[in-house]
Amino acid sequence: MNLFPIYECNMSSVIANEELYTPTIIILGVFGYQNKVTFADVQEIMTGILQEIERLPDKILVPSEGNSSMYVQDWAESLHIKTQIFQSDWMRNGKSAQRFRDERIQKECTHALVFLSNRSDRLEKYAESLAKKGKIVFTKNSQDTKKESAQKHLVMISEPVEPASTPVRKSGKERGQTLLKFQKKE
Repeated sequence: MNLFPIYECNMSSVIANEELYTPTIIILGVFGYQNKVTFADVQEIMTGILQEIERLPDKILVPSEGNSSMYVQDWAESLHIKTQIFQSDWMRNGKSAQRFRDERIQKECTHALVFLSNRSDRLEKYAESLAKKGKIVFTKNSQDTKKESAQKHLVMISEPVEPASTPVRKSGKERGQTLLKFQKKE
């Protein structure tokens, strides 16, 4: 008398009819910062990103500097999203500390939010390089006024951008901020 009957099962027929679920993890990295931004502005920016990616990120990587980083962290914690703070080691790395911190964030993130600076185009070029590496990048310009909606000025870069035909000038005394190929002057 056999207490445990043996059943033969053909696994290939079961697997052939099923689709495997592969989870996609969304890790949002934040680059750059703005001190003139308010919590409401950050909330609008993050809402715009949520509408684009259509779900909450699994984790948000935040630099330790700037009010915008502090507000992003507060927003994430209010929605129970894990956050990780990356600090720059200025004593050990000197002027390169911010670059080393950004490289660590870049290695881990799948999506990026870049707060662009009005003093330099370094973060703009960095956003383009992230997009070329296959990351989905959202940029927020620092020159947007508070009256205008933050969502309206949130730009998504998802495919590689061709380089500009003329080099970008560093001094913008006569002109406003240089626009990317896909941006329109208002």
